[in-house]
Amino acid sequence: MTDLPNPLSHAYLISGGSGDSRAALAGRMTAAYLCRGGHPPCGRCGPCRKAAAGTHPDVWRASPAPDKREITVDQIRALRSDAYIRPNEGARKVYIIDPADAMNPAAQNALLKVLEEGPAYAAFLLLAAQPGLLLDTVRSRCEPIALPPEEDAPDPALLEQAAALAQLLLAGDELACAQALVGLELDKPKPGRLFALLAQVEALVSRRLAQDPRRGTKVLRALKACRDSAAYNPGAGLTLGWLQTQLFQ
Repeated sequence: MTDLPNPLSHAYLISGGSGDSRAALAGRMTAAYLCRGGHPPCGRCGPCRKAAAGTHPDVWRASPAPDKREITVDQIRALRSDAYIRPNEGARKVYIIDPADAMNPAAQNALLKVLEEGPAYAAFLLLAAQPGLLLDTVRSRCEPIALPPEEDAPDPALLEQAAALAQLLLAGDELACAQALVGLELDKPKPGRLFALLAQVEALVSRRLAQDPRRGTKVLRALKACRDSAAYNPGAGLTLGWLQTQLFQ
């Protein structure tokens, strides 16, 4: 979980991660701006609960209309006008622009004035997958928060296949392993999927190393040899043949 600065700045540009992770952080920061608890965001006070439910009257969200791809200048002008109206319930008003990189140039220029000279109670959270699409002047008025990239979750079918293959390799039955590797070769996996599979097998074998250190070490050594050989022969047939040779030579 990303630690929130204290005190919070008046404007942040949140990039990186996924759309969901950017939105989650923006939601937490919104609650922190509005929170009345001792350690914002407490998650328990009325403003925190309203922010989480999306019902707080001092939170404004700007995004493209359902039939549009851009956030228009008229939307940002409406936001800017609202920013000069004092908060309804709390000490702050929070404006979430998501995705901020969907603002057209005119909308960005309209936002710039309120970013520079807006009232002290107004806070702005700009969420962007491609922050480079924002004007330099807009980016320079915001504190940047770059979330780490998120790795895609492994394919469940690949995980199941890796578990079965790891079990066979550790069991050491040469015929069963040969049949499994030939079957895998006949499926003609793409190099990327094949090595994702072997990486998962390696991770599973590493976790079970204590059960049979001698066999496990040999399997890991063979998998490493496969990775090294891939620089020269990335094809599935040669790679899997290399694996079998290393295991049963």
